[in-house]
Amino acid sequence: MKGCPVGINIPKFIRYLREGDAASAYRVIKEESWLPAICGRACSAPCEAACILKEEKAPIGIRALERYAVDHGKSRSPTSKKNKGKKVAIVGSGPAGLSAAAQLAQKGFQVTVFESLDKLGGILRYGIPEFRIPKKILNQEIEDIKALGVDMQTSIFIGQTISLADLKKEGYAAVLLALGAGIPKFMELKGTSLGGVYYGEEFLMRINLTSSDKPGFMLGERIAVIGSGNTALDCARSARRLGRQVTLLFRGTEEEMRVRSDEIKFAKEEGVVIEPLLKPVEILPDQNNFVGSLKCVRLDYADPEGKDEWQLMPVPQSEFMMDVDTVVIAIGHRPNSTVSKLSAQLSLNKDGTIKVNEKNGMTTLEGVFACGNVVTNAGPLVQAMASGKRAAQWIENYVLEGK
Repeated sequence: MKGCPVGINIPKFIRYLREGDAASAYRVIKEESWLPAICGRACSAPCEAACILKEEKAPIGIRALERYAVDHGKSRSPTSKKNKGKKVAIVGSGPAGLSAAAQLAQKGFQVTVFESLDKLGGILRYGIPEFRIPKKILNQEIEDIKALGVDMQTSIFIGQTISLADLKKEGYAAVLLALGAGIPKFMELKGTSLGGVYYGEEFLMRINLTSSDKPGFMLGERIAVIGSGNTALDCARSARRLGRQVTLLFRGTEEEMRVRSDEIKFAKEEGVVIEPLLKPVEILPDQNNFVGSLKCVRLDYADPEGKDEWQLMPVPQSEFMMDVDTVVIAIGHRPNSTVSKLSAQLSLNKDGTIKVNEKNGMTTLEGVFACGNVVTNAGPLVQAMASGKRAAQWIENYVLEGK
């Protein structure tokens, strides 16, 4: 349980499953998690890493059990209610914003979620592929939160369509910024301006906006994906499912990949070629200024000075050309720079994240809070959910008790 950021009573819900009572197992999970069907499919499962059986390399499959409990124990008719408490505005409908909205609505607050895009879900809809989180499942989770009395409005860009000052004038007692970190980190690699080069977040959004098995954008037949995290692996598997030849390459070893081992196994089974200890050097153009090939160099650990200080170094005379016509760069993400335009009084950290008081989650603007990846810069989905829950508690304390 200590490994679960949202605090689910894991032994209790598993006990109900052992007794054949999926409905009770679901109710236990729902006491702490407002997006259980999402977590059961896409959580990084830190609880499994904390499982005592991890020492025997056989941790309990808690994530799969949570998915089973939701799929087989969930009631299909959530009860709707209308809340009459004080008004709270939440900016962003990703995992942090949705979790905070549900928590506050459950406590009786009038919650309005503002989303800049035309559909709800944030990264859950646009940044994670359909095969991991089906849109039908996401829509059901959002409808359950709406049933708690949460009002959700799309195509409203806070800072552009409406300002933070406007929200205060409309009577919102508190505002929560749950804006995520959906802007890619750029890479110092010659050739990134060529046609056929995409960044991970952009690539997944394009994939998610494609309604068929044919991409609605220019995509070559031989794709190199640079990166070793979940976004990179999602890009590689998505491209493979479109029938492309895909190579996933990164500087470290396969054991150092920041993903679950079963996700790597699935990718290999689907035909993704994984090339560790490889550094991209330059993207070379074809005659039309599109990607023509990718120059790479192999790496290995070495101790050049004999001081037992091993480091990754290029292998001499190991440069080679990889025959690709599309490159996807997925090496991390950061908050959108438009955060700085929300208010002149809103202080940011050097990395573009919003500066908050660690004790109460409030920004440098009175009554304006922030949570999720716009504060942490990057983190697993379940951490964003936990951040949203904490922010909801801080807002409740602030609004009701003035703390």
